[in-house]
Amino acid sequence: MAARTQEKYQVRFAWGTGGAARIAPGTHLVVWVDVLPASAAHDGPARRRALRAVAAQVPDGPEVVLGHLGNATAVAERVTRLQAERGDRCVVAIVAAGRHHAPGDDAAEAAGEAADVPDAPDFAVEDLLAAGAVVDALAEVGIDHTSPEAAAACAAYTGLRRAVKHLVSASEAAAALAPADVHAALAVDGQLETLRESSSRA
Repeated sequence: MAARTQEKYQVRFAWGTGGAARIAPGTHLVVWVDVLPASAAHDGPARRRALRAVAAQVPDGPEVVLGHLGNATAVAERVTRLQAERGDRCVVAIVAAGRHHAPGDDAAEAAGEAADVPDAPDFAVEDLLAAGAVVDALAEVGIDHTSPEAAAACAAYTGLRRAVKHLVSASEAAAALAPADVHAALAVDGQLETLRESSSRA
């Protein structure tokens, strides 16, 4: 079992499903941040299946929602509703998907299959900035007991706020996609998509 970290903080941040295993236990909401689609999952149905498969790997208990650059406010509103429902604070784990590179996964992608790769995601600027946007939105509604990791993501976003779309469009992940896919990802609306309902009554 992965060692639990950031336990004393209300807002936590980590990378990939391995990071989720460390910071999600004891939380009430997991925000899986994945801004740009993987090359094998551009279309809607394939992307939804891939996201729900990832959500199934998050430790049992918390609700899992999708975070991106357009819905940070909706995430913050969901957290405040959960706090009102609970009558207590809502602990949030923000998990950036990152990028995966594994030897030989090109063939799997060409076949439309998920590559079997260890959870060691590369840095993805688009996911870092979107995670920071979520942390910033939470701080705006008074939820600011953040871990150092979450605070650093927030500082990246607030410091680069005016250049976010340019940076994402010029990123390594964007270069691997068709311009139309990048544009669609940046233009996505502010709705909150639930990837997995909570299985906990805590």
